[in-house]
Amino acid sequence: MSTKYSAKANEQSEQPSLSTPDFVDERIAQVENGLVRMDANAQPQWGSVSTLAERMAYYPAPGVSIAVIDDYELAWAKGYGMRVAGKDEAVTAQTLFHAGSVAKSLSAAATLTLVEQGLLNLDEDVNNRLVSWRVPENEFTKEEKVTLRRLLSHSGGLKDGLTERGPDDPMPAYITFGDEVPELTLQQLLEGLPEDSIEPTRVVNVPGTSYRCANADYAILELLVEERLGQPFEDLMQATVLDRLGMSFSSYQQPLPQNLRLLSASEHTLDGKVVLGGRANFPFHAAGSLWTTPGDLALFMIDLMKAYQGETGHVLSPEMAQQMLTPQIEIVDSHLSDAYGLGAELQSTSQGPKVWHAGGTWGSNSIIWFYPQIGKGAVVMTNSASASLLRFEILLSIASVYGWPMD
Repeated sequence: MSTKYSAKANEQSEQPSLSTPDFVDERIAQVENGLVRMDANAQPQWGSVSTLAERMAYYPAPGVSIAVIDDYELAWAKGYGMRVAGKDEAVTAQTLFHAGSVAKSLSAAATLTLVEQGLLNLDEDVNNRLVSWRVPENEFTKEEKVTLRRLLSHSGGLKDGLTERGPDDPMPAYITFGDEVPELTLQQLLEGLPEDSIEPTRVVNVPGTSYRCANADYAILELLVEERLGQPFEDLMQATVLDRLGMSFSSYQQPLPQNLRLLSASEHTLDGKVVLGGRANFPFHAAGSLWTTPGDLALFMIDLMKAYQGETGHVLSPEMAQQMLTPQIEIVDSHLSDAYGLGAELQSTSQGPKVWHAGGTWGSNSIIWFYPQIGKGAVVMTNSASASLLRFEILLSIASVYGWPMD
């Protein structure tokens, strides 16, 4: 499939101190020229190697941005293609993309800082703290309750009307576009919107017994935090994670602040059309309102990995970082994950845990992927709903070049 944009790389960040620029450039070229194509069933076609430019054109994906972590440092970050299909606005390492559910990992870390301060309890019934909306009690909550730990690990047994829609479904009416501020409240979303076929949030499994992903988990978490602190969730994120880590190209605000809107990529739907106003805005923040860059996400991943390894002075203490990346609930029938921790998917490898989280919207795809015991990882972000598999093709190429565990 042909497109009009160029997939030429537009910008590269600083190089790590232990590698020469020539060595890094060689590795970048290997990544760019070593993509393993995936079939429609997400199975790698080993022996079939393509370039990044070819695969961007195939999907198509107007823009892609990548950051690679090696030995607990940002090895490189680079942008490819265009911010808007058919226009001459190049993606750079400072171009913001919509992170989707990748936001949950950062939201979880910020919430865990409140646990460390004694402001929230991981294992208390959230209804003891919620004021403006409460989890409806039923036969499933007689013995076991919905707790913060279970919200963070998607094991609260909740079902909502905010999750089981994909990019091939119509966008729900609660989404706004461009500079339009979302007006619906979390309480309204959790109560359900019959006119938009949004069913009420309810418990459908005994809490703590099984994994079930629901955006409502993080909407309730957001409400819990806001009522406990008396401030917007995005303010907590700004102070606790984004400002502290120097993530200056990141924001949970909806719509984006003006200075960051000028740097953002436009989202593109499955049919290649630009999302109205360039960006979709969501009324819930913790579950998926983050706009950021791979380089900024790499800062968060490095900070978390170092804390996990026992270093102090990071967003989370070593003990809490270990708990965040400890399995909380089993994920059944997944070849990529064994379990969900507190805000991330986990799988055991020969070199320690693999940690990852994907995000997808009606106009973007992203993924974070890292190994905290060996200090390796990567971020891939695209401004296309059709580029879901491209994320994994790029990761496979990075894995081969940087020697990631393949078990």
